[in-house]
Amino acid sequence: MNKKLLFFFLVLLSSGLSAQSSLSLQEAIRLGMESSPIGKQIRASYESNRWQYRAARASRLPQLSLSGSAPGYTRRINQVFQPDGSFVFAPIQQAFSSGNLSLSQNILATGGTLSVGSGVSRGDIFSGVNSTFYQSNPLAINLSQPLVRFNSMKWQWKQNQLQMNMATRQQIENLEDLSITITQRYFDLYTANLQLKNAELNQAINDTIYKIAKGRYGVGKIAENELLQVELSYTNARNEVEKQKLNIVLAERQLELLIGRPIKSSDVSPPIEIPKIDPEPQLAVSEAKNNRSDLIGWQMNENQAQRAFREAQLSRRLSADMNISYGLNQTGNTFDAATKNPLESQFAGINFTIPIASMGANRALQKSAQYNLEAQREQNQNNINNLEQEVYASTLQFLQLKSSLKISSKADTIAQKRYEVARNRYRIGTVDITNLLIAQNEKDQALITYVSTLRDFWVAYFRLRRLTLYDFENKVRLVTESSY
Repeated sequence: MNKKLLFFFLVLLSSGLSAQSSLSLQEAIRLGMESSPIGKQIRASYESNRWQYRAARASRLPQLSLSGSAPGYTRRINQVFQPDGSFVFAPIQQAFSSGNLSLSQNILATGGTLSVGSGVSRGDIFSGVNSTFYQSNPLAINLSQPLVRFNSMKWQWKQNQLQMNMATRQQIENLEDLSITITQRYFDLYTANLQLKNAELNQAINDTIYKIAKGRYGVGKIAENELLQVELSYTNARNEVEKQKLNIVLAERQLELLIGRPIKSSDVSPPIEIPKIDPEPQLAVSEAKNNRSDLIGWQMNENQAQRAFREAQLSRRLSADMNISYGLNQTGNTFDAATKNPLESQFAGINFTIPIASMGANRALQKSAQYNLEAQREQNQNNINNLEQEVYASTLQFLQLKSSLKISSKADTIAQKRYEVARNRYRIGTVDITNLLIAQNEKDQALITYVSTLRDFWVAYFRLRRLTLYDFENKVRLVTESSY
């Protein structure tokens, strides 16, 4: 394998390329992650999730708000009831304005809300004798607490944490998916370039063989059928050159879209050294179960089913809400009067609901939620089993490709040598054209097989990283916990 790679680099040098123009596979992947539209889209999607999480985290902190109404004016005729039960229609003109400053805090452990506020309001009546009144609330403390209810606030916060954790892993998985795609397009371009050079070499050799065959035919050493066979091979070689030129143009365009910069086929070269790793299937499965976003998504689905089941259970029982408030308030015709000697304001109450007879509806809903939860758990276990099988098989495939790479490299070397021997023997007339063409086809096929195996190896390498989110070469996890 090293001899072929050395040959490839010599071809690059002979074409006049500088070292600065080459683009390694790792550099292509880095450019794709940093500069390509796909890489930018992945990071933007992650940032969106990160700011959503920060918004959810901020909602758990105290919230300060100012509310009120600007002066409003009303002029209309109202129906006014009299003490004797009769009523009269009287014109009314009035204005009203208010302001309130409130500090509230959600209580995650209990699902309640505690708030502290202060406010003032003013009313003006312009009908008859003008009058003004104020009402002040210097202090208002309110506690709203659900009793015997599902704590949706606590559940939602847990889901927000899992969602952020999953988004972090999904970003890495998406970047690893991008690495796989870039690797495929990178080797597509490298393969097209190598096949073009091989096709040009075959064209040049077949041109020489065709000239030799015409000379032999002229002196009667070969039949016309053999000459036509040689001419056909030469024509096919020329067509192959044109075909590979088109493949290079298309492959260059595909890779350019992924890395965000212009590229030429002569710029790419596969990694010289392959990773010296022999991943253990059990370790790969363990890391996948610890790191993959899928596991978190399945856990969120189960949590959702658990919530529905718990809510269905509580719907058959007593539910209640407790509200407690304490404050100070006062009224007066002037602002000073409304703020002096405030009076206490207190309130405590519990609202409750007791289901008595739902004709089996609540029980049916509970059973439905219960079986849905069981189904979700079984589905999660089936998903985990499939994940384990996928990772296990991918690990074995990687190890097999690592072994096949050495075999295909040796086969390519043998095919190259056999073709050289056959070509030299044809020149001196000891091998016919059929055997020469067989050797040429075997040489071409061995080269394609080797390059294809090399491509499959690197795709399998990055695929194993993506399936496990684990770097087997450096023995570190790709997922890192952060405070977001």
